[in-house]
Amino acid sequence: MDIPILSSLILLPTIGAIFIFFSKSNVEKYNSSKYIALFISTANFILSLYLWFVFDNSISEFQFVENRKWIAGLVNYKVGIDGISILFIILTTFITPLCVISVNTTVKKRLKDFLISILLLETLMIGVFCSLDLVIFYLFFEAGLIPMFLIIGIWGGPKRVYSAFKFFLYTLLGSVLMLVAIISIYWISGTTDVIKLYELGIDAKYQNLLWLAFFSSFAVKTPMWPVHTWLPDAHVEAPTAGSILLAGVLLKVGAYGILRVSIPFFTEGFLEYKFLIAVLSVIGIIYGAIVAIAQIDIKRLIAYSSVSHMGFVMLGISAGNYLSLEGAIIQMVNHGLTTGALFMLVGFLYERRHTRRISDFGGIKATMPKYAAIFLFCSFASIGLPGLNGFVGEFMILMGSFATYKVLSGIGAFGVVLAAIYMLWAYQRMFTGEISIQENKELVDLDSKEMISVVPLLVLMLFIGIYPSFIEGYVTQDALLISEIIDIFSGRLN
Repeated sequence: MDIPILSSLILLPTIGAIFIFFSKSNVEKYNSSKYIALFISTANFILSLYLWFVFDNSISEFQFVENRKWIAGLVNYKVGIDGISILFIILTTFITPLCVISVNTTVKKRLKDFLISILLLETLMIGVFCSLDLVIFYLFFEAGLIPMFLIIGIWGGPKRVYSAFKFFLYTLLGSVLMLVAIISIYWISGTTDVIKLYELGIDAKYQNLLWLAFFSSFAVKTPMWPVHTWLPDAHVEAPTAGSILLAGVLLKVGAYGILRVSIPFFTEGFLEYKFLIAVLSVIGIIYGAIVAIAQIDIKRLIAYSSVSHMGFVMLGISAGNYLSLEGAIIQMVNHGLTTGALFMLVGFLYERRHTRRISDFGGIKATMPKYAAIFLFCSFASIGLPGLNGFVGEFMILMGSFATYKVLSGIGAFGVVLAAIYMLWAYQRMFTGEISIQENKELVDLDSKEMISVVPLLVLMLFIGIYPSFIEGYVTQDALLISEIIDIFSGRLN
């Protein structure tokens, strides 16, 4: 009997959440629930590694497929993975235990509920990445809003309610159109099964409208300019673990949806609007970088850098060739690691000084040398220094997109220069020079628990930068398949 490994990956965090719900402890700081959450999330990561080792990356077919009837004649519970989805499942299971470890004094109330929200979010994100039915995909996609809404709204900063509702409404309104589109697809094709729809295709006369409906949801989730404004507010108000999960996992759902659903189903719609996507992506790259330069809050600066970095991802997707698509997928993973690490580091500093204003620091390299070195390492990765992970994805994207959009790619490349400006300038102001504020003289460097949280991210950032084929081999076949689909339809239109 075959073990339903994907269903196990989906359900295990939920089982952990149930155990935490019924656990008893009177001391929040040392609550046994944290150890349960850490054990379950680590076990889920180990289980996901099984997929990594047995997955056949030489083919583009879905593997580990599970198919069970749910709503007779309408919807099946169908899950499976390919080379793209396995990367994001591993990323999710890898980041979650690190988030649990990083939960320190920032969560001073309802620790059990906070950990339950994290585990439920892990369940829902894994479900998104392995769903092979549009209805199941939509349910996981939408349900993911709930735990993140609670994480921001309950454990966030002073403006947490405003930010939580802004995040919820932006993403929900975009998703309503996706629901209408899914219902339309069922009536057009008689199925919501992803694999069957790949084979059947969607009538060309419906593709433009259906593309726009799905894109409205995915663009908000990515987020693309100009529907990005919820992201800086959400990041600034979210607790550290929430920001890590938002940057590391949730922002990947939109771009993943375009690769999984929008391009294969509505290729002609994609070809109709791909130049518009490229223009919006380049605007996002430059706009996000310029606004980041102007920030006085280090967390908001990193949030706007995400807008810029995800602009690179969407530029690669819009170019639609093999190299740019592969680069976009790799960059999604790299962004999750690098930006997640930066948000974690900002959280550690905030716990010590209870401020994120860049001007409230200066010269802290003298009191926190380990922290300063790690922050500089992550900054170099973020700006794409050769030898680190950020370089690989952005280089492939720019090389691939230049073949399709020479001018736009040239403008987008300037975003790399701007990234170096805002990251290194922020580092200079925070870490170099003399210490002029007494509180900064009393800062304590990273402890062992904090090092355990961030070092695994650093190791992967360096390893991928030196040996990119570590993940490149898993996406090659799928990126090639998507690019071939685009080429075929481009030939038809021409």
